[in-house]
Amino acid sequence: MGIIELINENLNSNNNITAEVKNDLFDLILIFNKTFPNIDLSNLNNRIKTLKIEPKSKYVSKNEVSSYNPVENTLTINIEKLKEDHDTKHIMMYELLKIITAKDKDYGFDKDKKLVALNAGYTEILTNMLVGNESDIMYHENEVIATNLIARMIGDEVFMRSYFTNDYNLIDKYLRNAGLC
Repeated sequence: MGIIELINENLNSNNNITAEVKNDLFDLILIFNKTFPNIDLSNLNNRIKTLKIEPKSKYVSKNEVSSYNPVENTLTINIEKLKEDHDTKHIMMYELLKIITAKDKDYGFDKDKKLVALNAGYTEILTNMLVGNESDIMYHENEVIATNLIARMIGDEVFMRSYFTNDYNLIDKYLRNAGLC
């Protein structure tokens, strides 16, 4: 059995997620895998078994539409904020990328919150590449602009390798050598 079949099996065995959301998540996983067939999805396979999706109060988090906590393996969604003109497919892919790359308390190459903006910008770039963005709001616009500039200096290969292997040091090394950090 291949990794995609295992992920589907583990996703379907997860009682914390509704059938509709399982289908939507699996569609996004297929989009990701088609675009990045060589990315290891073992971490996603392990996390999808126990992933919890919970509503978030609009009073607790007025500006945030969604967030993923890798320690608790919980995705929270502000339903009221989501209803405002947000592209649900975009938001779910953005959060799925966090789940795919989650390690300990971090995701992507954001180790110890040292590259928060760069990590958010790169996650946004990947999300836009995978599913686009149909809402009027550009998520993380400043981060995307800065990340694109830095990616041109460093190279996208370094960003991808660093992001999908959780290797903060690859990015850090290049930023230090360029005198940017």
